[in-house]
Amino acid sequence: MTTAISHFDTFLENIRLPKELRDACADAHNRLRAKLLADASLNPIFVSMFLQGSYARHTGTKPNGNDTHVDVDLVVVTNLSPAQYTPKMVVARFRPFLDREYPGQWEPHDRSIKISPRDTLVTLDLVVTAAPSEIQTEFYKSFRESGVPDLSIEARGDVASQQAFAFREAIERINKAFGGADWQKEPLLIPSRDLKLWMPTHPLEQIRWTTQKNADTGGHYVNVVKAIKWWRKCNPDGEYPKAYPLEHFVGDMCPDDIDSLAEGVKRTLVAIRDTQQPWQFLRRVPVLHDRGVPENDVFRRITPEQYRTFHALATTAAGLAEEALAAPTNAESVAKWRELFGLEFPPPPPATFTPPTKPARATTSGSYG
Repeated sequence: MTTAISHFDTFLENIRLPKELRDACADAHNRLRAKLLADASLNPIFVSMFLQGSYARHTGTKPNGNDTHVDVDLVVVTNLSPAQYTPKMVVARFRPFLDREYPGQWEPHDRSIKISPRDTLVTLDLVVTAAPSEIQTEFYKSFRESGVPDLSIEARGDVASQQAFAFREAIERINKAFGGADWQKEPLLIPSRDLKLWMPTHPLEQIRWTTQKNADTGGHYVNVVKAIKWWRKCNPDGEYPKAYPLEHFVGDMCPDDIDSLAEGVKRTLVAIRDTQQPWQFLRRVPVLHDRGVPENDVFRRITPEQYRTFHALATTAAGLAEEALAAPTNAESVAKWRELFGLEFPPPPPATFTPPTKPARATTSGSYG
């Protein structure tokens, strides 16, 4: 079995956000946070702010093709009662701030306020929640002030396990501070269905689950997600699933006992290929229960046709990954991985040629004439 480990390290470096984009992301969300806190009319309604999404979970990749921007999600937990405020009323509350600080650069979306600052490739999704319960309000206040470890740092091996432990320890410390409430049982409410309804979500449970999964896989899980997300971006056929629904599916399919990124990619794709046949036969889409909010189906917006297209692509990809891991030579293995992941996967090294150390001597075995 041949695995091109050094090639995968280069591949990961090639698909990560470049430093310029990482710096732009940090600058954009820090500026937004500072502006929100400085707004005298909005500051009194804030309970807490934290990052969510692939940027916070460290499962995103650089843009590719038509995908030109990087999305950064900022959750703003408010004290606005869902019984008194509709999602549209909440957006109206933020409108003066948005028109002043981001004129012509924002628009309401189904679950967020999308801000596209000029002169940057960063898009900010401002996710405004309704007021949580009283005990949850105290939790999020404590979460903001407690020094919870940075979960956006990529971690492998023992460091991944330490990071998961630090997160659990911080949450336990916060819970004990105000009575040991089980924060995992209470989701937040965010807008949905064209700002008409409030819908439960649990971004902190998604972060906690991802952190633990990464530790359980020796730090390989987040890289498996990145690799498979990049594979999807390289496939123009079939747009969905993508983003978090794809990440969630990879989490369900990726086994814990993997020793490398290559093995994780192969076994995840094979699991998608081999376990999803019944859904293809029934022409239906599997149900994926959201982390922390099991009644939410992560795949609810994906059609059977879109899922069939995805499964066909995953079946082909699984075959390529199997061939890559079973290839007899490193060059053949790299060629298969490159076929799967595109040009960002580095090519095999050129064949080496050792020049002769002395002139060749002609020999004869007979005479002519």
